[in-house]
Amino acid sequence: MLKLKTCKCGKEFKQYNSLQKYCSYNCQNKYAKPKRINQVSKKRKEDNEIYKVIREEFLSKEYNQICFIEQCNKPATSVEHSRGRIGYADDWARENGISLFLDVRFWKPCCLEHNLELENNPELSKKYQLSKIHGGKKK
Repeated sequence: MLKLKTCKCGKEFKQYNSLQKYCSYNCQNKYAKPKRINQVSKKRKEDNEIYKVIREEFLSKEYNQICFIEQCNKPATSVEHSRGRIGYADDWARENGISLFLDVRFWKPCCLEHNLELENNPELSKKYQLSKIHGGKKK
């Protein structure tokens, strides 16, 4: 038996399934508020707060970081995650909750120009980044 339900506009309608909340498509567009999808997850938001602090320390003037790419002597302004940013490097990192995004062991200081080039140039990426599968040089 179909139940009568009252729409936000005041009309009564037959509810054919539990997902139906409005009497018509027009009412749905008028009264339903679209649900925004978060641009950053809660976990990544927490990690970003930690990352900002560690990154600033890593690139600080006291360490005098320069770009790790050969023959580039520019000051480092960004961090290259040589094994990527998703997942864990090993069991120790997994047990301690240190993802590759926050694992300083696989960070390399880099100038912005070369960081962007590493993202867009697969040949340069093979030369300088590590494999996610076996941790060695990419083949």
